[in-house]
Amino acid sequence: MKKILSIAIIALIGVAGLQAQDLKDYKYIVVPQKFDFQDEAGQYDLNALTRFLFIKWGFDAYLENEELPADLNASGCNTLYARADVSGFLSTKANIILVNCKGQEIFELPEGKSKIKEFKAGHQEAFRRAFEGLEELGYTYSDEIVESAEVTEETETLIPEARKTMPQKVETKTVKVSAVPKNGNTEVKEVLEVVEQNTPKQKPDENEALIEKDVVSNLVSEDGSYSLKPVSNGFDVYEGETKIGTATKTSNGSYLVSTSEFTGIGYYNGSEFTVEREIKGVSGLVKMVFTR
Repeated sequence: MKKILSIAIIALIGVAGLQAQDLKDYKYIVVPQKFDFQDEAGQYDLNALTRFLFIKWGFDAYLENEELPADLNASGCNTLYARADVSGFLSTKANIILVNCKGQEIFELPEGKSKIKEFKAGHQEAFRRAFEGLEELGYTYSDEIVESAEVTEETETLIPEARKTMPQKVETKTVKVSAVPKNGNTEVKEVLEVVEQNTPKQKPDENEALIEKDVVSNLVSEDGSYSLKPVSNGFDVYEGETKIGTATKTSNGSYLVSTSEFTGIGYYNGSEFTVEREIKGVSGLVKMVFTR
């Protein structure tokens, strides 16, 4: 019995190791504006939170309506796309997976659970629990391998998000490059001319063009210790006269807050600006309210 248990544990460790290696083969993660289970885009601030949590654990993550990197899926699949589902009656269970540009499942996070009954708090805690397993992976994108690049006309096999980011082609032929170490000699088996236009910039959502018209002055925390100073893409965060970080506006209207002292999600609540932040050594989220 002990022998069987040991074999099972070793097998699980091996699978986890393979999944971690698979993750390191991908450079970016794109989070949708609306998961399938959500009634509306950005519901419960889960999409911005998901992006924030991926960034927290070392991933280069974006919301799908943000300006995306120029090399995203430019030559082969270098990007993963987040999918999520929520279930449960007495508790909230969150299941999050990552698929590549062809819709193939690459990684599944551990199931996150929450017994909080309030919808927003319960959903957010379940998502946070799911992400706790990422800490052990120690993710770092590996650029030691030159990715195999195959540019073909089979773009219809790509998932919709990936198809939007593929370069437009004037004339398409096949390019095959063997995967070899970065510091090695790249063996080109076949090279044919490929004529491509630059990846077109995605048309932004009309709502993204709307700027907070009432943000004309600084916002100050209730205790006066912190302030937010408006900039083109959100706010700069200050403690006293010292800038400690930024609050960057996402395409669904919430703000990704990242400072040297805390991280979190910000959003407007009427005329007030609320930051739900994580502080080292403190369990759960701490709310901080800013007013004019």
